[in-house]
Amino acid sequence: MGGLTPSCRIRVNAAGDWQILPPAGQIMQIGDAGATSQGLVDNDDLFVSGKLEIDGEVYFEGGSNFLVASVFYSTAHFYGNLSEAGDNGSNMRHKNLMEQVTIAVGFGAAGVNTAANLAPVDSIITAVAVRVTQAPGGGAVTFNLGRTGGNVDEFIQNLAVALDTTGNSAANGDGVNAGPVHNGAANTLVLTTNANVIGTDMKVRILVYYRTINAPTY
Repeated sequence: MGGLTPSCRIRVNAAGDWQILPPAGQIMQIGDAGATSQGLVDNDDLFVSGKLEIDGEVYFEGGSNFLVASVFYSTAHFYGNLSEAGDNGSNMRHKNLMEQVTIAVGFGAAGVNTAANLAPVDSIITAVAVRVTQAPGGGAVTFNLGRTGGNVDEFIQNLAVALDTTGNSAANGDGVNAGPVHNGAANTLVLTTNANVIGTDMKVRILVYYRTINAPTY
């Protein structure tokens, strides 16, 4: 218990919440692998010297900086939804969807749709990425990916079907879309091969990054 002073408190506050409050002018630190480099000086500040894992939702209600070697860029990993709050209850949510599509033997040239609506209603599709997780036994050599009933190669155009081939909408799209795709009605995606698959099934994992816009609530 060395180092504790009467001004360092762990208590139940007036709201009934547990409160940890260091002395004035001191910060709360977890771990001993380093020290603050951002000038934390207040007893409302928290410094974690090691890794921090949060399995629930996180709300960043002020400015957020991700700093590595004095160069600002994000090294954070966000799983699930990331919400960017606006005024009057509005927000933009950054989300992703994933599905592995199987193109059975004898199919592919006429297109195979995803089971889920990977183009959600009223969304902005920011990026699409794919990986071939099982190459076909033969027949198909390349494949395309786009929205069902629309531009069927807008996200992926003529990508090889070899095992572990990867592609994304920025590098491998048809080049028609100059920016994010604004999608109105919910829709599936369609994967089309240049010829039907023969020998063994083909499998492709599809990942869609998208945003939804929620208007002010008042």
